[in-house]
Amino acid sequence: MKLLNLVAVGVACSLAGCASSGTHVTAEQASAFQVGTTTEADVISKLGEPNMVSTNPDGTKIDTYMHVASSANAVNYIPVVGLFAGGAKSSSETVNFTFDSHNILKSTSSNRTNVNVNTGLANQN
Repeated sequence: MKLLNLVAVGVACSLAGCASSGTHVTAEQASAFQVGTTTEADVISKLGEPNMVSTNPDGTKIDTYMHVASSANAVNYIPVVGLFAGGAKSSSETVNFTFDSHNILKSTSSNRTNVNVNTGLANQN
């Protein structure tokens, strides 16, 4: 019974250390939009407003959807051990939709970044 309680506390603590923000766009969602036919309004109607919009001097526009997720390592919640071995993980995804001056999709691109942050005294590099 004690082991079950310990597992339940560990799961609850690890879930409490999670956070995410932005608009997550899956590869399937991004590939559903067709270059040359999809409009900016089509993308916005499916995904919502972009997190960032850039307009170039030639009239092209880039709608950017960003999503960031982070979570604390479970060891952070163990007294004393967290001081020596603590840390967090973070990932970010960015999907860009580039539109021509007539708001027709020209191209898409995406980036993904994963970061591990070591905050414990023993796991510094």
